[in-house]
Amino acid sequence: MKETVLFRVDGGKVWGISMGHIKRSLLLSSLLAEEYRIVYIMRNYQDGVAYVRKQRIEVETIDIDDDRDDLLIQLSEKYAPAKIIFDLRITPYIDIFDYARVNNIQTVVFDIIGKCAGSPDILINDSFVEEFTKYPHLNIQTKLALGPEYFLLEKQPDITPIKSTVQDLMITMGGSDPADLTVKVLSALMKQNIEYNINIVLGPSFTEHKKICGLVNNKSNIKIHQNPANFLELLSRQDIVVTAAGRTLYECAYLGRPVVIVPSIEHEAVTSAAYSRLTGSLNIGLWDETTSPIKIHNALSAYIDNYNLRASVFSTSRSLVDGQAVKRILPLLEND
Repeated sequence: MKETVLFRVDGGKVWGISMGHIKRSLLLSSLLAEEYRIVYIMRNYQDGVAYVRKQRIEVETIDIDDDRDDLLIQLSEKYAPAKIIFDLRITPYIDIFDYARVNNIQTVVFDIIGKCAGSPDILINDSFVEEFTKYPHLNIQTKLALGPEYFLLEKQPDITPIKSTVQDLMITMGGSDPADLTVKVLSALMKQNIEYNINIVLGPSFTEHKKICGLVNNKSNIKIHQNPANFLELLSRQDIVVTAAGRTLYECAYLGRPVVIVPSIEHEAVTSAAYSRLTGSLNIGLWDETTSPIKIHNALSAYIDNYNLRASVFSTSRSLVDGQAVKRILPLLEND
């Protein structure tokens, strides 16, 4: 009989959460599923829960406002897990980690902005933002794995070199786009003279399809992709990508794609600014209805008119993410 791994994960069309935590945890759970029984514990955001269940994974839901350690301890007693893996925007739990140590349960936290209240056995944070990787409350009980070398990449498609001219642009704003940035960016582009193909990627929890279809209006150079299975392969062929500052930004780094970054929330604005400094990529900041359409136009023009800029971004961004995180993370889970 397989031992159990509990995943405490949230996701859905929820401001500040979206689907990135689910995507990363599903990648990790797929690597563990042969050896372990996988059970997700999720706040009852219906679209996120439905997406995980669609992957044929067992889900136990909890109330949206329930952050009690006692509840996690009760669920741990129910499932007797070998490991508990957390992938949350903020990990508020404290007592569960002490309970787990007493009961020989390994705990792993995937963090993104330095918001882990307790002391897990392993803390993994793939951010390249220094202020997001500081944990002054932790001691030697917690093993830290920090930096973009721990970014879990789903696949490793071929890397497409930078072309001499811009032919294909992608707009992709994550799994649900609660900030409605896809519509805002596309609306801005529709006011320009477009001489390239546009690929619009809509995630599994995106809901504004009518708005997108209305803007596209059967234009031959614009294609809509609904949660494409070959997303990374498609992404690798783009000459410019307009994206937020979540998982896709790291995927663009690995693939060397020139990006125009449109952060969806405050912590993404910090990430966007840091990524721009590190790579020379173009960041327009948090959306402003008056100035952002102009910034989008200027950023795209800067890339289109400057092959050397696109080539430079290709090189600098590829130095951030090497695609080898699985080889680093799985041994941590096995050996702790």
